[in-house]
Amino acid sequence: MSQNEYEKLKQNLQAIEVPQDKLHQARQQAFSKYKRNQQIKRRTTKQFIFAAILILTFITSIRVSPAFAQTVAKIPGFAALVEMITQDKGVKDIVENEYYEELNIVQTKNKLTLTILGTIADESGMIIFYQLEAPYDISELQTTKHKLTQNGKDIEASSGYSWAPKDPTNVIQEKIEIVSSKQMDYTNPNFEITLSFGDDARTTFNVPFTLTQPIKASKQIEINQTIEIEGQKLHVDSIKVSPLRAEIKLTDDPDNTQQILQIGELKVLDEHGEEWGTITNGITGFGGFREEQNSLFIQSNYFREPQSLTLVIDQVEAMPKGEDYIEIDFLKGEIVKMPKLHDFELTIRGSSIIDVKYPDRPNHHRQLFSSVFDANGKQFYSTGHSVSGIDGKEEASYTFDLKDAVNPVRLYFVSYPIYLEGSAEIHIPLKGDDNEVE
Repeated sequence: MSQNEYEKLKQNLQAIEVPQDKLHQARQQAFSKYKRNQQIKRRTTKQFIFAAILILTFITSIRVSPAFAQTVAKIPGFAALVEMITQDKGVKDIVENEYYEELNIVQTKNKLTLTILGTIADESGMIIFYQLEAPYDISELQTTKHKLTQNGKDIEASSGYSWAPKDPTNVIQEKIEIVSSKQMDYTNPNFEITLSFGDDARTTFNVPFTLTQPIKASKQIEINQTIEIEGQKLHVDSIKVSPLRAEIKLTDDPDNTQQILQIGELKVLDEHGEEWGTITNGITGFGGFREEQNSLFIQSNYFREPQSLTLVIDQVEAMPKGEDYIEIDFLKGEIVKMPKLHDFELTIRGSSIIDVKYPDRPNHHRQLFSSVFDANGKQFYSTGHSVSGIDGKEEASYTFDLKDAVNPVRLYFVSYPIYLEGSAEIHIPLKGDDNEVE
């Protein structure tokens, strides 16, 4: 890279606007209609909204590290990578350690040109970067389908994609995220990505690709420690660190008097105090505290060699057991039971929709409900969710598929901004003595 090219790169990066008003927009968590044969498949049915953000840390690294700037600049279509690097230290490490695999496979159909730019793959999943180009404005073009297959079979994994709202443009660079609850098998490195778009021709691309770069093995750290916050216990089983993410497996104690819902702040610090926090864009975990499997993802420090780690758990959402659900008879349009929550309002709309209002809390951007259980214990799922913030309140609507459901039904909270008082830490020596709980 010449000095002129380097200066141009800096100018382009610094010209990216930082939409601060969008940083706190709610991001929908990927939910799905799944759980057959204990397989976890999560496929998003709506677009994730991702803001194009360039934060100071990345600008600083570009200014002080020409080598890093050159590494990124050599990657075709690196715009989507820039967004990830600004929000995820693990992805920055991936780029610096040249673990990104270039593909650059091009297909053109119906005046649309799709380029599969490259991928980052590990045992936890895969991120596929692509570019779509047309001779007309595609800023509002819908992605109607995305699927990854191997040997003609769907990958058993959650998947999500980003499509950032932009000004009119004829070129978009984005990514597809695949996260597997099981270890990805790369014995056969041949895959095919399918992408369909909502243009007039309903164009579908089927792009085969082969990975040639060796896949790095995950690192397993056994913890098996229990922490306690406000009398409620959480058991931390293990941390599995892959290049793309670190997976923390934990469960709550069955004797707890409160139902644990979510952990608002989960992070790992090394012996120098450097922090790896939660993943802010993309799939953030599998399962939940109401399920047998519960895994939360944080940023990865795979390419580092820390002497010790400290796991910090804070902002734990919880509700008293027995008061952690709402019971509704949609046929009668009646609320049978609802917990006493401060400034919480619920309205039944039709035979399958509810509208709720509740106090807005900083950094709480989660759905309150994801599924419904009818009077016979059969599970039904949410088919739609929208949320907006107005005058210090969140206003959300939930639509459920209640065909053949027996009323009344129960909506169990999967999140609500009520927190246990206090936090907990687990010290994890990676060389030396057994783990210590603080």
